[in-house]
Amino acid sequence: MRQIFPNYIRELDCYLGSMSDDDLVDFYINDADCRSQFFGAMKADFDRFGPLSKRRVLEAIEFILSSGQIDKFWGYVLPHAVPLDEVEDKPGYLRALYEKLAGREPLLRDFDSDVELVDAIGPHGIDVRQ
Repeated sequence: MRQIFPNYIRELDCYLGSMSDDDLVDFYINDADCRSQFFGAMKADFDRFGPLSKRRVLEAIEFILSSGQIDKFWGYVLPHAVPLDEVEDKPGYLRALYEKLAGREPLLRDFDSDVELVDAIGPHGIDVRQ
């Protein structure tokens, strides 16, 4: 059974968590400049991840893109607790994020029904150094 770890994507949203309320008011997720800053911060975090964690992030994005159920899994992509506008083009957002992180386009893969979504985050959280 193939395991997918979608919570690893959420380890990239530190930028949003560090923004003040005033900064969040001026942040528009659909604005190219805001998104570029956000993706740049996510890439900086991603570059500090270990190889296993990087693979888990990229596989999770590929899974969500390939699933045909982006809305179902969107909660793994952006935190609901942060008041943001609705992303207008979710597939485009995911493809652009993947390209920023991996330096290439994502593969649309056939994740057959033999997939287990691993939601558990152990008692010590996610160790992205792996």
